[in-house]
Amino acid sequence: MTVLGITLGVILAAGFWLLVAPKNAPPEKKALPGSKRLQALLDEAGYGHLTLPVVVALSVVVAVLVGAVVAVVVPIPVVALISGFAALFLGYGFVLRQRRIRQHRLRMAWPGVIDHIRAGIRSGSDITQAIGALPASLPSDVADHVVVFASNIERGMGTDNALSELGRGLADPVGDRIVEVLRMAHDVGGTDLPDVLLSLQHSVRHDIAVREDAHAKQSWIRSAAILAVAAPWVVLVVIGTRGDTAASYQTPQGTLILVLGALVSVVAFRIMRSIGSLPEQRRWLT
Repeated sequence: MTVLGITLGVILAAGFWLLVAPKNAPPEKKALPGSKRLQALLDEAGYGHLTLPVVVALSVVVAVLVGAVVAVVVPIPVVALISGFAALFLGYGFVLRQRRIRQHRLRMAWPGVIDHIRAGIRSGSDITQAIGALPASLPSDVADHVVVFASNIERGMGTDNALSELGRGLADPVGDRIVEVLRMAHDVGGTDLPDVLLSLQHSVRHDIAVREDAHAKQSWIRSAAILAVAAPWVVLVVIGTRGDTAASYQTPQGTLILVLGALVSVVAFRIMRSIGSLPEQRRWLT
């Protein structure tokens, strides 16, 4: 269990460093691109109120607890280590899933949002009034940020800055497109804004139809990938409680087999996921 203790200690130390380092970093030092991407992922998943160090620290604690529990149930040190790292990846996968769920929820709402804004502008309202008049019945992912936008305008914030804050809060590719169209119309003016919004609405509806159809057809690939990766390890955990099986995997050869098996599982899962995934929409505002 010495190897297990050392590795878990290293993981805890890394998590603690990530928790403390941002506070001690020089003000002029910018965040690493990877950190920015992870924070953007949290924003897009609806967890923008959480900071990256807190999430990393929580993930490390969960990984250590999972590894400790598995070490007690299955007396194979390398299995406990693999379980701890798997818990980290499962946490990352959970955030990705929450982002997909939120993006789907927003995709369903965007055509209606565009229609409301377009109707408000055609009735003579300016951009801020049209956004502020969006109904409260919209999903909270939109309605809450509309309330913040209206509050910023009431406090005297400029329309351009308020729209930028709105885009960052929505944290969605389609939301970025809507905000940029509105910002451009506010900056340079334009009587064709209703027609531009109508074209954007048609584009969004087409994208929704294509993605929903592809998602339905490729969902079996994602399910098969999860099942194919999880099944062997579930079997290993079950049989690993037997003394003779545990003894065979506690040898260097057994450890090597399990490590190689974990690497192959990760690579195979990534390949299957890439086959069954759609190209992600790139954001304009990050």
